[in-house]
Amino acid sequence: FGNDLDVLFVVRSMLCCYFFSISPVSVITKERHQQRTKERILKERERFQLLMSLIPIPASELDDILCVSGAPTGEQFASYYGRTSRERYNALFEAGSVTFLGLWASYFISFVVGSPIATMFGSAAAMYFLIGPEIKAIQRNWELRGGRDLVDVWTDGDDDGYGEEVGNGLYGAVYFAYVASACVVKDEFSDEEYELDDFYDYTMENDELEAEIGIPWKFRLLLRDKNKRELQIHARMSQDYTEIEEGMPIASILLSTRRDFSSLDGLTDIFVPDIGSWVGDYPYLSKGNFVHFLTDDCLVDVLED
Repeated sequence: FGNDLDVLFVVRSMLCCYFFSISPVSVITKERHQQRTKERILKERERFQLLMSLIPIPASELDDILCVSGAPTGEQFASYYGRTSRERYNALFEAGSVTFLGLWASYFISFVVGSPIATMFGSAAAMYFLIGPEIKAIQRNWELRGGRDLVDVWTDGDDDGYGEEVGNGLYGAVYFAYVASACVVKDEFSDEEYELDDFYDYTMENDELEAEIGIPWKFRLLLRDKNKRELQIHARMSQDYTEIEEGMPIASILLSTRRDFSSLDGLTDIFVPDIGSWVGDYPYLSKGNFVHFLTDDCLVDVLED
């Protein structure tokens, strides 16, 4: 993958030198240069994308697919109130406790710092049931990117043709693989695995393990691509996962600070198109935009292959 990109950039430089050498009078504007470079990149992308399990995504499209910039989405906000009555009760208890203690604290500090500041503090405490999930979602979104910009794998770290160096950031790519195994475990470190068939009537609302020890069952998913590289993930068990079977294709987005994706810095929700299910504890992706991206770029064919 890295060699193909290096060849692309060398060819680009040779072409630029050729144009200027045979026609010193002609001037290629920056817009035309960028357009031609983009066209060559797209052609190169089409040439090697079917040979890989990772297909790079332009930063502009990646920013539309990832919901980690700006205000959290409604789905991200709702995730902090949980998906079961137990989780919602715990979230409401936390919000009520913070509000109660915050109002009392604002009353006492009003004697020290004055009423205006105490009123602002009390108002924030009273609105914690709205502010709390918002702050937590913003923090989690920021942790995925780590404050780094999304950059194109084709241009970052190399001269842009005008003597300017583009800074480092996060590269994004669509990850295609298939389900090598799917099972249920008590925790991430457990060696004892349970078949999904044993959980055919499972529901998150009636999780026996959570009722017993306060920790829900975990879903263990082992992914494998055509190059036999494996990736294992864990998520809270859900009734939506009971229909996942071995051999089903999946698609997700990987983030890395390295152009060759030799190290993994982020993983988003995992899409299982055969059953229309999403695996993950937190919705990083705009699901509609991601499915549209797969369909619009004809990547669904890659998934089927």
